[in-house]
Amino acid sequence: MVDPTSDLGEDVDESTAPECTNCGEKIVQSPTHRIVTTIEDGLVEYRHFCSDDCRDEWYAE
Repeated sequence: MVDPTSDLGEDVDESTAPECTNCGEKIVQSPTHRIVTTIEDGLVEYRHFCSDDCRDEWYAE
């Protein structure tokens, strides 16, 4: 996976693109891509979402 802090769309193709945590869609050069970072028990976890709607739907459950 590409560093989530890299420039938008830099070196991302479908084979290396992250998948949306909610819907499973590959996120390739998407301006609506959102990353949520959490830390639990000292471990960092990243969740990728293809849109605000997918992110909101995931956290509503």
